[in-house]
Amino acid sequence: MPKKNERSITSALGGGESVRMLRKALRKTLKPADDKLEKMLESITSIQACRDAALTGNEDLRLLAVCRLGEFGVDGLESLDIALNDDSPLVRAVAAGMIAVTRSRDGAVLLESYSNDNSEIVRAAIEFSTGWLQENGHNLLESSKPVKTESPLAFLLEDSETPLKTSDDVVVTNEFATIAGSLEFGITVQNIGTTAVHDVTVQVLSFPRENMNAEDELEQNIDVIEPGDAESLIFGFSVTGDVVEGEIITSVTFYDQSEQLLAAKSGNVFVRALYEQMVPLEADKDEFLELKKGMKAWNREHMLAAEAKVVYESAIKMIEDKNLKILQTESTERKGAFMGVVSGMGQNRMTGNRLAVIFTVLGKADDDLSKMRIDVFSDNPEILHSAASDLFESVQRSLGIIEE
Repeated sequence: MPKKNERSITSALGGGESVRMLRKALRKTLKPADDKLEKMLESITSIQACRDAALTGNEDLRLLAVCRLGEFGVDGLESLDIALNDDSPLVRAVAAGMIAVTRSRDGAVLLESYSNDNSEIVRAAIEFSTGWLQENGHNLLESSKPVKTESPLAFLLEDSETPLKTSDDVVVTNEFATIAGSLEFGITVQNIGTTAVHDVTVQVLSFPRENMNAEDELEQNIDVIEPGDAESLIFGFSVTGDVVEGEIITSVTFYDQSEQLLAAKSGNVFVRALYEQMVPLEADKDEFLELKKGMKAWNREHMLAAEAKVVYESAIKMIEDKNLKILQTESTERKGAFMGVVSGMGQNRMTGNRLAVIFTVLGKADDDLSKMRIDVFSDNPEILHSAASDLFESVQRSLGIIEE
């Protein structure tokens, strides 16, 4: 009986030859798709790679990038906000769902501004995510009664729906500096009010934990800040890998003269540490070409509102500033056109992973518009997008296109 059923199924499909052809076609169809998916996933392992892919990839890659952005929690919230403006309703719907994954009530506020999307599936996703976040999400700062406790941060451990009040009398500024093997995050608390504040508590709530460890206590205290005065604190972190990238989120709370517990607007700070961990790596032209063959590669192109020769000269200085060894500087002007190529290489002092960079600049002589291509190569594919983004941002700053 089993053999008869098997023959019947085979016959229904058109005979044994048809079944073999179907199996062959399926293998041929599915294998490239699996390979393609695997390659796409390999290209979006860091948060910067996800941000870039969510903006510039095809629809499939944008979908994957948006899904992975949700894995980065609140660090991916800004990029998910941008994805809610994508041309594809499917990408927008997935972005709405991933905002719920962050578990941040800020996401619910963000989603409300997109509630009139022209796609029914997107509106449904936004409605579901908004409702879920309002019921299950959390704020970074929540408190119960605004009264002093033995521990100034005890309110962080209490379940309460009463939000902590904020005050504009205390101003918070943040900055960070990176050197080889470490990152220092500085926070300055200034009292611009008319009365003193006391029991000021400064806490680092979140920081990029991949390749970075806290060396200081994440909670520090200031006894009193008089009117017009300011106090500064430093939080030290050690860098243990090729790249650190993400947001440091802080909270600043204090008591005023009436013993009311208040919060200052402390904000989030995006930090990146990559080239500070590099040492220049020497190589001749042949060695450079051979080394590149064994590395992962990526590139990006940009139009810049600056003369090509100026961009080229900026790229040379940039490679030196990034602890890379300059291996090539070539430029030519011909028939009113300019072309320049700059390359450099470095090696991470801790991991030994190498990074190579090539700038190619094109443009018409005396024209304030140029095209720049950045090629990056590394033993570690996870740093490619971050390396290219850092270089591009640095070039823009040196040209005055974006502020320091």
